[in-house]
Amino acid sequence: MTKAAYEKIELEQLKTSPLGDCIDLASSALGSSIVSVTDEFFAPASNMINPAPPVHAPGRFVDTGAWMDGWETKRHNPKYDWAIIKLGFAGSFKGFDLDTSYFTGNQAPAGSVDAAFVPEGADAESADVKWTNVLPEVVLPPTCHNVFVLKEETSVFTHLRVNNIPDGGIARFRAYGHVSPIWSKDKNAIVDLAFCGNGGRAVEVSNQHYTPGSNILLPGRGSNMGDGWETKRSRTPGHTDHVLIRLGDRGHLLKAVVDTSHYCGNYPHKIVLEATTSDQLVPEAGAKWTTLIEPATTGPHDLFYFDLPHTDKVFTHAKVTLIPDGGLKRLRLFGIREGGEIPSLPIDIGNAAEK
Repeated sequence: MTKAAYEKIELEQLKTSPLGDCIDLASSALGSSIVSVTDEFFAPASNMINPAPPVHAPGRFVDTGAWMDGWETKRHNPKYDWAIIKLGFAGSFKGFDLDTSYFTGNQAPAGSVDAAFVPEGADAESADVKWTNVLPEVVLPPTCHNVFVLKEETSVFTHLRVNNIPDGGIARFRAYGHVSPIWSKDKNAIVDLAFCGNGGRAVEVSNQHYTPGSNILLPGRGSNMGDGWETKRSRTPGHTDHVLIRLGDRGHLLKAVVDTSHYCGNYPHKIVLEATTSDQLVPEAGAKWTTLIEPATTGPHDLFYFDLPHTDKVFTHAKVTLIPDGGLKRLRLFGIREGGEIPSLPIDIGNAAEK
């Protein structure tokens, strides 16, 4: 079997690399979970997919030894350890980060990644499951990020297997890629076209000083400001910040929900929503934008609902702008895919935005 080709890069290069417009499909924030693991004596494998950075706690001990914020297995494995991750959303991959932060002499000295497409309800450990190596065995130095960019994007998979060779610790595992949405056969169904689980992607963000703009497309409503999008304070008159989103599919936008949960003193003064149609990943400079929400006031820790105009138009991209700066937790853009029948307006989404 031909080994997957890859290039190792520094963490500082990630944002400008092919991984820059990807999301971490292995993150527990997307609903990914550990479904099987060979050993987690010192620290559970679930730590590895925590979206938060690892914590260093020297001098802290538990019954099994030093507390480590990562996945750590027992010593002296004659073969190797592994952990299987069921992805929250099926997707394709462009690279990985096997982060050994704070594992200074107990890190896994090497690692690799396999992937499989496992039908819903099937056993990922079944002999019938075909695993494909997507990252060959690589050396993992202590206490550092180990970012690998694949030369070619992979096929679509539902599960990943992280191989810890032969044993030791991995602080965090990031699997950078793109969601492959599974759409309802009913094109009349109301869906959130910006949601990352439906293939929505943040393709341009003006400022990510505190947290990434792609967070506004995540599932749920989060637990604190750390899982939303927050920009630095602006002191320049007329300043704005924005996230440009490529929708998961072409469609009609009918209702927007802006969520400022946990942003109690740093929510934006106002927001603007625009949309356009483009065949490009990032719309060309001359793209014609249609305003869907004129500058509108927001407030602290709340949901703000907007019935949108121009429902007859089909869009591929949307742009939410903060005036002048601040933070958002989520942006929901409910609509129907192109080819569906526009329902009676305004639409009733019930408590869909509260979940």
